[in-house]
Amino acid sequence: MLKKAAALLDEATAAKRVAGAVLRVEIAGAVVHESAHGVTRYDAPARVSPDTWFDLASLTKILATTPAAMLLVQRGVLNLASPMRRYLNFGDTRQHRVPQNSFADRPVENFLRHVSGAAAWKPLFRAVPPDMLNSPAGKACIARALLAEQPATAAISPQVYSDLGFAMVGLALEEIARQPLHEFVAREIFAPLGIGELACLQLAPRPGLSIAATEDCPWRGRVLVGEVHDENTWAAGGCLGQSGVFGTARGVAQLAAEFLAAARGEGRLFSSATLARFLRAPTDVSGSFRVGFDTPNRQGSAAGSHFGPHAFGHLGFTGCSLWCDPDRRLSVVLLTNRVHPTRRNDALKELRPAVHDAIAAET
Repeated sequence: MLKKAAALLDEATAAKRVAGAVLRVEIAGAVVHESAHGVTRYDAPARVSPDTWFDLASLTKILATTPAAMLLVQRGVLNLASPMRRYLNFGDTRQHRVPQNSFADRPVENFLRHVSGAAAWKPLFRAVPPDMLNSPAGKACIARALLAEQPATAAISPQVYSDLGFAMVGLALEEIARQPLHEFVAREIFAPLGIGELACLQLAPRPGLSIAATEDCPWRGRVLVGEVHDENTWAAGGCLGQSGVFGTARGVAQLAAEFLAAARGEGRLFSSATLARFLRAPTDVSGSFRVGFDTPNRQGSAAGSHFGPHAFGHLGFTGCSLWCDPDRRLSVVLLTNRVHPTRRNDALKELRPAVHDAIAAET
């Protein structure tokens, strides 16, 4: 038990800086800490447990979209250097009517590295007719809106974190795999690794299933429980390249263990060469993002100040994070529902690095 880290989360949930949290720490495949704190929601309180499922938000990027891309690269059907037009139709290519300033000619890798020029986020869901929301028809509307987007710059841009860029990657992967992203990930990643506590698409609440609530959503008019928080993803039926995965800390840790094994050349799905390719530091632009993954900033990192130079991971808007340090064979999964009942809650910005620093002090 990591007493200091657990105490910080106890204090934060008691003070309602976050509603609930689960912390899981593994070193060399052994669980050195797992604790649950707070409640799943304030209006109908139930204790969070290690079995509580969370909306993992942008952790989807490294739990689904990036691993899917890694597999398809290994299979030789995805070339990161290829222009996005190879996989997506941005216009009438037969008549060469693709707009000049288009995403079509930008390499897939640029979207994964957040240098595609795509905007961070836009409310694309507002253009979906009400009777098409949260359906395949809604996804088709979102896809058309994405393919109509124009980059803000004519050439490679500084790193600008972009949900829209990752959503485009998700669409491209679906074209390559010839199936929805959530089906490919469930069949080709979660099932072979025996991960039963990660799932794309939304969760149907049922007796005995603990789900952390997210926002009291003004647009949908309800507290969200088991339905994806991101509006664009919800409008598209629950899964895009940017978000849509739900899971427990145990489920996240299982995929983290595969990444750490791959770093040692012992991965069941991913080779060390593939992981190294996706974690290679860019030479053409500064920033913390690699191909799909994020890395800790040198100063002011959400991961604290003690992760090693080869660490990688990601954050999720709902209050979730995963950080891996291959040099220590360490993974830290911190899941919270900091957006409950409102996204106007920034307390996690100070809490999260403090928890990671406390872990470093006790391990």
